[in-house]
Amino acid sequence: MPTYNYKCRQCENKFSLEATLSEKEAGLEVSCSNCSSEDVFQIFDSVGVLGGGSSTGSDCTSSSCPPDRSCCG
Repeated sequence: MPTYNYKCRQCENKFSLEATLSEKEAGLEVSCSNCSSEDVFQIFDSVGVLGGGSSTGSDCTSSSCPPDRSCCG
């Protein structure tokens, strides 16, 4: 079951909620787990992606790499 992350605008609490895709599409009512406010918004955390390439030790020129070139091996 997918986990959705939210943040409350009232108390700035971050919390997660498990719900099916059907529940989400049907207009899931979400309230803060800390203060019960309904003034919440969904947040999207970064997702790690594993690549199938190998590091050859050559200079990295990928435009998708962060400035520190940490994706280059």
